[in-house]
Amino acid sequence: MKWFKRNAAALLGVLSVCTVGAATAEPVAAQFHPTQPVRMVVAYVPGGATDLIARIMSEKLGKLWNQQVVVENRPGASGMIGADNVVKAKPDGYTLLLGYTPEVSINKLVYNKMMYDPLTDLTAISLVAEAPLILVSGPKLPVKSFKELLALGKQPGQHRSIAFGSPGTGGQQHLAGELLRVRTGLDMLHVPYKGTGAAVADLVGGQIDVFFATTPPLLGNIRAGKLHPLLVTGPARQPLLPDTPTVDELGLKDFHLSNWFGVFGPAGMDKQVTAGIAADVAAVLKDPATVKAMDDNGLTIHYLPPDGFRQFIAKEMDLYTGIIAATGVPKQ
Repeated sequence: MKWFKRNAAALLGVLSVCTVGAATAEPVAAQFHPTQPVRMVVAYVPGGATDLIARIMSEKLGKLWNQQVVVENRPGASGMIGADNVVKAKPDGYTLLLGYTPEVSINKLVYNKMMYDPLTDLTAISLVAEAPLILVSGPKLPVKSFKELLALGKQPGQHRSIAFGSPGTGGQQHLAGELLRVRTGLDMLHVPYKGTGAAVADLVGGQIDVFFATTPPLLGNIRAGKLHPLLVTGPARQPLLPDTPTVDELGLKDFHLSNWFGVFGPAGMDKQVTAGIAADVAAVLKDPATVKAMDDNGLTIHYLPPDGFRQFIAKEMDLYTGIIAATGVPKQ
């Protein structure tokens, strides 16, 4: 009876949390009651938004399920090592991926060879959150605004490449930098890293000039005055960075890029298990403590159940197909 009451509330929550309408709700009865610890794989090193969200979700789901949810960081190959680890797991709900944009909707477009096919080898369970990218400059570059960045690139006799970092070749942050290069004419040089934390450390240390990322790994250094936010790749200014202009305000058209994060499992999961996990994620995302934790880090809760999430991923792949064509990023 307790389980029924808990999941009934969660199923009702699907309709109120989902931002794209009731048509995407799943008609399958929710059933997932783990009797042993659940693994939640993160395909990146600790310190980024993916890891942060996974730890928020693991704590809340662990309490809901009365089972430990263990976050495992398995970084490498632009998220493909961690995702492949989940692909190869038993599809029983006990191994989940807290996925991020590249390993699900971009890598297939930029890599000739992959260890898995994200469209057929993963089960999309639920979208969890999203956040626009923030372009920040470090102490090596003498600019504190986007206009100053453009001016620096056009100064006579001051020409030099602007080094921009990313967590890996072919990922969203790499593509954002290449898109900025194409749209502005700035001479930009890509410097790939193995994770956001390493890139931020080098940005603060002066080894690179600028970096695109979501708010969580940047906020502390922004508040300390070590990094300077130049623009937001979303349609609205961010509450945590109210003085940072949007790409629309700066005249950069068609530059709305949001990192998104969702829960996946291996292919072949039972629909009732999938719906059960999705319903529990919906319930967790309605928890005021979860909402606050996300808000405090510049993350926006955006829930979608399985069908809606699959449609969302397809649209994202269309978006990045266009960006790859526009920037000329070659397949790896």
